[in-house]
Amino acid sequence: MFSHSVSGVLPQDVWAVGSYCCPGRSNTTISLIEHWNGAAWSIIPRPSNEPTYTELRGVAAISRNDVWAVGHGGVGNAYQGLTEHWDGTRWSVIPSPSGGSSLDAVAALSTNNVWAVGGLGGGVTEHWDGKRWSIIPGPVHIQNADTLTSVSAVSANDIWAVGFYDNPNNNAYAQHWDGTRWSFVPVVNGSQFLISDFRSVTAVSSNDVWAVGSKTPFNANSPQLTLVEHWNGARWSVVSSPNMGPQGHTNWLFGVTALSSTDLWAVGYWIPAGTGGGRSLFEHWNGKAWTTQPGPPALESPRNPREGNYLYGGITAVGPGLLWAVGNQDPGQQGVCCERTLIVGTTHG
Repeated sequence: MFSHSVSGVLPQDVWAVGSYCCPGRSNTTISLIEHWNGAAWSIIPRPSNEPTYTELRGVAAISRNDVWAVGHGGVGNAYQGLTEHWDGTRWSVIPSPSGGSSLDAVAALSTNNVWAVGGLGGGVTEHWDGKRWSIIPGPVHIQNADTLTSVSAVSANDIWAVGFYDNPNNNAYAQHWDGTRWSFVPVVNGSQFLISDFRSVTAVSSNDVWAVGSKTPFNANSPQLTLVEHWNGARWSVVSSPNMGPQGHTNWLFGVTALSSTDLWAVGYWIPAGTGGGRSLFEHWNGKAWTTQPGPPALESPRNPREGNYLYGGITAVGPGLLWAVGNQDPGQQGVCCERTLIVGTTHG
């Protein structure tokens, strides 16, 4: 079971989405929708008219009766974008025009202004106007192998989407919506790194936007390390971010959220060299520097070296200082079932 995204409007109304695989279905994934009511998490029935296999990768809550989830589904190996909506009573599949693609993230400004992004051999941006989803053309990259992984909005005419493109290795990139069109905005990527990618973006204001992911320096012996870049209204620049463990340990950031311009949180995981088991990674920005922060004791003390705690599903702030992060746990023992959803909550500030 995997949780890929989390969002909420109130401390007692939080949604997490992902997927699970059950016996007897030939490894076919099925969407997983969970809800927090302020006291406990529970599984909410998925739409009955979903495709044969489904995976939900993004969720955005507007109100108690207006929540969107996006991902992909299909029959066999044929992908198609998937959009689902919660109306306060049930989830239902809403037609999406993104055939042949996967939707990875969604951001909602209002009931009639929702954006979804993704890609599968080419970036995809979709818009909900209150009646239907439509594809909005994005900038065409020369490689036509873009993948958008995250989207965040300041206003209707100030929206950022980030991801990576293949040229021939992954290169992080960002694109911006000005109310009329999408355009590429140069970031720090191939000129400094062998490989780089963005996995999440959060927009605090027009001149304060953060993107996180990973980078591999031009060093054959270097693992992937955390990557944090900041938009100041004029340009993107790399901001120093810490990594867990000594040289040889791999670090990734998969989610970032802002409580204010001087209070940001990023999550991901790191893998000690030679173990194979992921460890949770929490980092905090205090307005001056990024620092690593300890996670819950249960995540810091694995039962065996290969046990994994992977916060790759992102993080969100709900209410005053309430943070939720999601991912999955792997028992790391052969023959031991099974991978489980990982949901971490904390009150900060």
